[in-house]
Amino acid sequence: MYFRLPKKYYSVFALFVIVSSVLVFWGDSYITEKEKINRKVQLEKINKKTASDFQNALNNYVTLMSGIRSYVKLSDEFPSQEQLHTFVNYQLSSIPIDSSYIISYVDTSHIFKYSFTKDQINPSNLIGTSVKKLVNEKGIELMEKKLKKYDYVAFNPYNIIEGRVGLPIAFKAKKNQNKRTGYFSIIKDFKPIIDRVYYNIDTSKYVFRFKTSTGIEFDRERVYDGKTIHNTREDDQYWRNFDVHNEHFIQTQIPFLNKKFIIETAYKEPYKRNPRLLFLMILWYTLLLSFMLFIIVQLYIYKRKNKIIDRQKKELSEVVATKNKFFTIIAHDLRSPLSSVINFLDLLKQEQNPNNQTSQIIDALEDSSKNSLSLLDNLLKWSKIQTGKIHYSPKKIDVLGIIKDQIKIQEQQALRKNINIIIEASTDSKVMADKNMIATVIRNLLSNAIKYSHQNGIIVIEINKVDSFFSFSIEDNGIGILEKHKDALFDVTKVTTQQGTLQEKGSGLGLIISKQFIEIHNGTLSIESVYGKGTIASFTIPL
Repeated sequence: MYFRLPKKYYSVFALFVIVSSVLVFWGDSYITEKEKINRKVQLEKINKKTASDFQNALNNYVTLMSGIRSYVKLSDEFPSQEQLHTFVNYQLSSIPIDSSYIISYVDTSHIFKYSFTKDQINPSNLIGTSVKKLVNEKGIELMEKKLKKYDYVAFNPYNIIEGRVGLPIAFKAKKNQNKRTGYFSIIKDFKPIIDRVYYNIDTSKYVFRFKTSTGIEFDRERVYDGKTIHNTREDDQYWRNFDVHNEHFIQTQIPFLNKKFIIETAYKEPYKRNPRLLFLMILWYTLLLSFMLFIIVQLYIYKRKNKIIDRQKKELSEVVATKNKFFTIIAHDLRSPLSSVINFLDLLKQEQNPNNQTSQIIDALEDSSKNSLSLLDNLLKWSKIQTGKIHYSPKKIDVLGIIKDQIKIQEQQALRKNINIIIEASTDSKVMADKNMIATVIRNLLSNAIKYSHQNGIIVIEINKVDSFFSFSIEDNGIGILEKHKDALFDVTKVTTQQGTLQEKGSGLGLIISKQFIEIHNGTLSIESVYGKGTIASFTIPL
């Protein structure tokens, strides 16, 4: 179906496109900012974890130094190299420290007295050598100055001649309380300490930068202080190997004795928008616009259909008004003449010595007129039901009295067939109901029973109380109802009529009207019939 929407609908859709675009843009910006914040939080978390691991590794060496210092201080005699070597190896069995270190004892003349590793004594032939051969006068002066100020001293990492990064640590050696006998020096390979940082870290995502508080950078293989580098190896995770800018790093300072080390962490790759999220945002936006367009089209179709429905309702109202007018004409303009005809026929029947032919004509005219009048009455009542002009007005009524009145009204029709009408009442016939409606129902049911009864037939009317309901039934032994007519008894669109035993005609509206009247009373009306044997019509209404 093709149609063109009015301009105002396009304007509404355009406005929605603009507003939804702003909302989508805002949502995308919000999500992007959230991702950046989460990314930064994750980076801070990684940085703190690596700093903690680095700190713990350094603290293990402080523990080792404290143990050595306490052992020396508490010994009765200054321990020999063999005694101290045995003690250090014993202490290392309970501390998670690797064996990449050299421990040396230097006296006050700066001569090496001890030098050993975990597995070797005098590994670099340092015993008996002067520190001045390794460190210039300025370096010795700096060391003496720091040892006077601190018990434990850490120095900047440097490139040792063995091709590794060393971390020098020293502490005073005292005996007899205050007299300093020299100092102990530990040269620690820095690589195992830094390796701790990379444990359980996704190195494809993160890069680290290590430096001292004075700005000297180092990694697992080299110290970048402008001095001689004694190896050719490079750390493949050195931060300058990646395109990472300074502003992308976050840092944590790690205090260690008299110094501070700094670990900085950054992402190797800059932030990139999640392509899946971008695709979902575009898909969501497309679906949103499609849905809005669908709603606008449906709204237009709905309004257009409403206009059609309103026009049809107007036309239908006109048809109903015409129908009501038609029924009014039937009720008032036709009913009165028919009543006059019936009255005139009664007068003719009272004339002296009418011949048989005249009597038959008069009877036929009277039957036809009464049937027509009954049809008009039913049509009038049905039209009032459809237009809501019949009002339900319940009050205490005597159903038995109504039954007797209706039998009296239809006495002539019953006498023509010599029908015996029997009333069986097993309960009080007083009930709350609309008198006119109940009278109409009983009249229609009684008229049908007489119409379809044979000569000398019997009609039994029974009224009972069943639980909290009043029950009325009328049974005849007449011709019954054809099977093909049963389903259409209460369908106004399938009105079917069946001639009586004396060729009486019916409108087919009697049962329909009766059912609607009973339903107004919150009751039920039912018909049971066997063709050729008779019919039972009954209704129940609440007491």
